Amino acid sequence: MASPRNPTTTPPPRRKYDIVVFGATGYTGKLTCETILKHAPSSLRWAIAGRSPQRLELLQHEWNRSYPDRVPVQTFICDLSEVQIEALVKATALLITTVGPYIRYGTPVLEACAVYGTHYVDCTGEYPWTYEMVKRCHKTAKNRGAIIIPQCGVESAPADLSTWALIKAVREGFNTGTGKVTFALHKIKGKTSGGTFETVLNLFETATLQELHESSRYNSICPAKAPEQPYQYPVRRDPDLGFVSPSISGTADRVQVFRSWGLFDSGVYYGENFIWSEVLQRRNRAHAIVTWLVLNILGVCMIVAPLRWILKKIRPFAPGEGPNEEQRKNNMIEYHGIAEADDDSETPRKAFVNFKGPDPYEVTAILMVEVALAILHDKNSLARKLGGGVLTPATVASPHLIQRLDRAGIHIETKLF
Repeated sequence: MASPRNPTTTPPPRRKYDIVVFGATGYTGKLTCETILKHAPSSLRWAIAGRSPQRLELLQHEWNRSYPDRVPVQTFICDLSEVQIEALVKATALLITTVGPYIRYGTPVLEACAVYGTHYVDCTGEYPWTYEMVKRCHKTAKNRGAIIIPQCGVESAPADLSTWALIKAVREGFNTGTGKVTFALHKIKGKTSGGTFETVLNLFETATLQELHESSRYNSICPAKAPEQPYQYPVRRDPDLGFVSPSISGTADRVQVFRSWGLFDSGVYYGENFIWSEVLQRRNRAHAIVTWLVLNILGVCMIVAPLRWILKKIRPFAPGEGPNEEQRKNNMIEYHGIAEADDDSETPRKAFVNFKGPDPYEVTAILMVEVALAILHDKNSLARKLGGGVLTPATVASPHLIQRLDRAGIHIETKLF
């Protein structure tokens, strides 16, 4: 992105919109807008943005007619040109963008938000891109007071917020830091949208193997020196979770969790001997081994171009499409997590977290909207105390956010044992 003309060092006291959803005509974008309509304050001043004025106006008329008691939604045309991106981010206090692949389309948008002090939320899972944005934009965003939170969908907000909830439970219940955390995808039902499929394939087409390797290190974007992580067998039996295998989201989630670890008092709050891993809960050892083998085969298919081409031909939906409302009704996602207190007690003292929500895409929409509202309204969050920057969902976590998520359909519950 070229150098901006006369950038301001702080955002204006009040912008035209509180929130703009960029990519509103896409699959995840529509779900995000519907979440705003159902759960955000009716006084919210907001707009939908995209490239097609006709499609935007159809949605605008439909939603304004269906929700007459809300402040009417407005439209904003943006074709990803530098001039229009600049106008877009200067018009709103916070931008939610679902326009992906982010490694292809997201950089100028995030950079503009950092430069003009506009808060930002997205749902990328493209951790090499997040790695690059931290390096390029963190200081600028912090200087301009912009709170930038990438990876705020299913990747990686459930892992990040659930880990925060575990750390809080251990601190309050046992008055100590946390040692080992194992976070597990317990159950999922739902199909992958065309946009998600396209994004994953594009990531492996765009990023080099070196970039994938560098950005996948657990401490690649951690702002403090993180403790060494012990080797753990990919297929194993966990004493609390049963048989487990590696998680396809584990790399993206782990780098985000360790960024949170470092942002919270350079790791002191979480625990100086913090160990974190993500797994899939499996029925038995054979199921775990088969899952591990399938993930390895899928990884090879992603790296080898001809095999990647075949995957493109068999994707379940075209970009912009996904499961319809009827199909989503029976979908769900659930995670379990175990944290061990970092102390010398003879019997390990532990905390358990359960994260449960509806269809994974609805979970992504809810997470982005509720985190966005927390950015705008919670003046006591760690993100505010840090003054901005490229941060994580956990930096705006609070009991109030957990309550709002609960009302919207995402339940995060902890208990000690």
